Amino acid sequence: MNSSNKTIILIPARIASTRLPNKPLLKIDGKEMILKVWESAQMSNADLVMVATDSAEIADILRKNNAKYFITKNEHVSGTDRIHEVLTTIDPDKHYEYVVNLQGDLPNVKSSIIDRGLEQIKDTDADILTYARIIDDKKDILNPNIVKIATSASQKNDLQAIYFSRSPIPYGGKVYYEHIGIYIYKREALDRFISMKPSSLEKEEKLEQLRAIQNSMKINLILVDDKIISIDTLDDVERFKNTIKDYD
Repeated sequence: MNSSNKTIILIPARIASTRLPNKPLLKIDGKEMILKVWESAQMSNADLVMVATDSAEIADILRKNNAKYFITKNEHVSGTDRIHEVLTTIDPDKHYEYVVNLQGDLPNVKSSIIDRGLEQIKDTDADILTYARIIDDKKDILNPNIVKIATSASQKNDLQAIYFSRSPIPYGGKVYYEHIGIYIYKREALDRFISMKPSSLEKEEKLEQLRAIQNSMKINLILVDDKIISIDTLDDVERFKNTIKDYD
C-alpha cells in the first residue's frame, strides 16, 4: 500500500470491565481473548495491528506472545478515546488514513471480514463503516446487551445506520439488525468524532456511536452472515460456545 492508503487496526482493552471483570484475559479455547482477537487482526491486510491498553497484566500477556501494544492513560471514558491517544502519539503526521477500532471482545472475528471493510472504506462517502448481521434468534431482539440498528435502505451494499438502540428497533420490524463492534474510520472523521462532546442520546443509550449520528456523520453498514459474538457477560460466553458448536 502507498502511504496515502495506510491502515491501522487498534484494539482497545481495559481490565476494569464492570459487567465481566478481567474480560480481556478470559480464556477462550485455552487462549486469552485479547490474544485471539489480535491474532485474527494480524492476519488481515492492515499495515499495523496494535492493542491499546492501560493494564500491565494485559501488556505482559501480549509481550510474551510478540504482540504489539501501547500503554495508554487509564482515565479514558471510551475505547475510541483510548485508540485516539495511541494514534496521535505514534502517528502525529497522519500517515495512517484509515483506522479500525476493533473491539477486543470478539474472539471469533475473521480477518476476511475486517478486510472487506478495509476495501470498502476507500470507496464510500460514509465517514464510518461498521458491521451488522440479521438477527435470527428472537431472544436476541429483546436482549439489551445486543445492540440493534435502524437502517435507511434495503440494498445490501449501501445500508446506512440511522439509529442504534438496546431496545428492539424498528418497532414492529420484520427484520432486525444486530450491531457488531468493529468501526472503520476515515482519519479525519475519527479526529472530528473525538472533538465532539458526548451527545444526549449517547448518554441515554450508553452507545457512543450515537454521538456521530447526532452530529450528522454518515455511518454505513457492512452486512455479514457470520454470528460474531461480543462477550460482555457470562451469558455471552455460553452464547459463544453454542455458536462455535453450531459451526462445527
